[in-house]
Amino acid sequence: MSAAKRSGQATATATVLGLWMVLLCVVGAGDTSGWQSRGSVSVLASWTGAEGEAFRHLLDTFTRRTGIHVDYQGTTALREVLSSEVGSGTPPDIAVLPSSGELAAYARQRQLTPLDGVLPSQERKAYGRLWTPRLSADGPVYGIAVKADLKSIVWYDHDRRRDTLPDLAADGRQWCVGMGDDATSGWPGTDWIEDLLLQQQGRSVYQDWATGGLPWTDPRVKRAWESWGSLFGRDTARTALTTDFREAGSKLFNADPPCALEHQGSFIRSGYPRPDKADFTFSRSLLPDADRGSTAREVSGDFAAMFRDTPQAQKLMRYLVSADAQRTWGRQTAAKSTHPFFANPGVPLDAQGDDKVDRKIAETLRDSASLCLDASDAMPTRMRLAFQRAVLTYLSDTTRPPDGLLRSLEKVRQSLRRAPDQPWLSTVCG
Repeated sequence: MSAAKRSGQATATATVLGLWMVLLCVVGAGDTSGWQSRGSVSVLASWTGAEGEAFRHLLDTFTRRTGIHVDYQGTTALREVLSSEVGSGTPPDIAVLPSSGELAAYARQRQLTPLDGVLPSQERKAYGRLWTPRLSADGPVYGIAVKADLKSIVWYDHDRRRDTLPDLAADGRQWCVGMGDDATSGWPGTDWIEDLLLQQQGRSVYQDWATGGLPWTDPRVKRAWESWGSLFGRDTARTALTTDFREAGSKLFNADPPCALEHQGSFIRSGYPRPDKADFTFSRSLLPDADRGSTAREVSGDFAAMFRDTPQAQKLMRYLVSADAQRTWGRQTAAKSTHPFFANPGVPLDAQGDDKVDRKIAETLRDSASLCLDASDAMPTRMRLAFQRAVLTYLSDTTRPPDGLLRSLEKVRQSLRRAPDQPWLSTVCG
């Protein structure tokens, strides 16, 4: 080999070695992009599309601040994916569960890390007991609602006069109703029955039923079912069975709409073709036989829980439940059609939407003393699924009394008393 070639090779080698030394110094120094030296954390949640994009932006902010990489998986099949990963021994570090009942089940199986030693006491207390579910009244906290939605409301076109709504509500043909949602079809009907029981009987009866203490055959529960069944004619009921819940209110704001009212949670507004035309009233004023003076409201939450206890997971949990993170999350998405509401009272109202409808929802979610968690979401999985199936069966022929269905549901409730892996929550109301 010539001297020139040896000289060139030595120069190239020195250059490569120099570049490697620079790179190692950057990584070892923990530079602002040095997440490789600060670890990573995996997160599983149900948010996809625009919601998933907004959540990813929030996680990117966390990475920029901490140097911790976040591996996010968003899926509409969260229950199935999470069950598979837990079963195989490879759960995510953090999962955001769409129901408090599933949270309780994983806690009973000792799959979750108690959060009392992870989150500051002041932060936990800010949420209140409603948004921090426990297996027992004095037990540890296993999850915190990082996102919330208001139910017990009815949507309508804001061009309609409010004084016309009661007459419309009395006509079952004026309700936009859809039961379809793939494997979980029927849940919109459970919301109807839950809200009817809450508005007719109040928080105490509702809580007793939702926590497994009140039989399904109780006359007050039967009354809620019959009130719902009597509201719809055969055509409305059958149409509901073949309509996806996302499409039920899609024509609510047409010039000549086929229906005028939709009983659905606050999240549905983002799916309307004209969200700017949507307004709501509390369901107590329109549901049959409801207490018109009721202040009770049904709500739902998305609960963050830790499946693997690592320093990175702890840091992300503290971030997700903080008012600072949720303020960032809300303001990044408030100008879009899809944006979150929060149970944390420290999040400013103006970070949860930019009009009076959003403001009213956010204000209502702060009054935890009047709120109760979605009952079927809080129930054990077997109970919830049986409830959803019963709703679909009842709608197929509302002329038949619900007695047989209620006896079947009561048998499920009784059997769950002997199923330690299917726990009931101790409370669902604030």
